[in-house]
Amino acid sequence: NDTVVTWSANRDHDLAGYRIVWRDTTSALWQGSIEVGNVTEYRIKGKSKDNYFFGVQAIDKAGNVSVASYPMPGK
Repeated sequence: NDTVVTWSANRDHDLAGYRIVWRDTTSALWQGSIEVGNVTEYRIKGKSKDNYFFGVQAIDKAGNVSVASYPMPGK
């Protein structure tokens, strides 16, 4: 029931890392998150892409967070 998400790297010089957010397919709001560092792939354990929507947010060195973008789920 794991999900692997991948995304293209942000080339901004001020990038500190990324956060993955998720929500039930029936929810309008993000329900959980995890900061994953400066990587472009992450395995989310115990969360099936059949039951959740995922998003990726960039975080800059000052702690500002971008709007979530939808990544491509891995197989």
